[in-house]
Amino acid sequence: MSDPELVALARQGDKHAFHSLYLRHHGRVYAICLRMAGQASVAEDITQECFVRLWHKLAQFEGNSEFSTWLHRLCVRQAINSIKAQKSFWQRFVSHEQLNQQDQAFADEHTSSTEYHQLDKLIVRLPERMRMVFVLAALEGYQHDEIAKLLGIAVGTSKNQYFKAKQLLKEMLS
Repeated sequence: MSDPELVALARQGDKHAFHSLYLRHHGRVYAICLRMAGQASVAEDITQECFVRLWHKLAQFEGNSEFSTWLHRLCVRQAINSIKAQKSFWQRFVSHEQLNQQDQAFADEHTSSTEYHQLDKLIVRLPERMRMVFVLAALEGYQHDEIAKLLGIAVGTSKNQYFKAKQLLKEMLS
């Protein structure tokens, strides 16, 4: 069955059709979430949140674009919102320096894992905002004005973060 057929059935409450959509798109959604979050456990949570949100928002899919395109945008927004919410929650209890140290420790630990490609290993080591901008611009094809809106930053900040991310990645590669 095609995505539009599965969407039509899932809108009518067909859980098997929704499950088929889940199986078909889970890998791509997880990859987006992993690159955005930089942590497998967080990416798994965000992936589940994306599919819960998809179930609730499915009626809003009008078919004006490919389903995968619409799902991708939904997942990027969900990932950004989840990461912001998680960060603001933990900032109440842990200082900014401790969060950065934990992020770096995680990145150092994960870079030795063989499950990621070399670039993904390096992307995980980027600071959070730089990583998000880089993933959105370089890997997902967003324009800086779109990134600025999604992240609530200035277009110039998006461009600057992207430039710095590319510089850091080049340094890490050499």
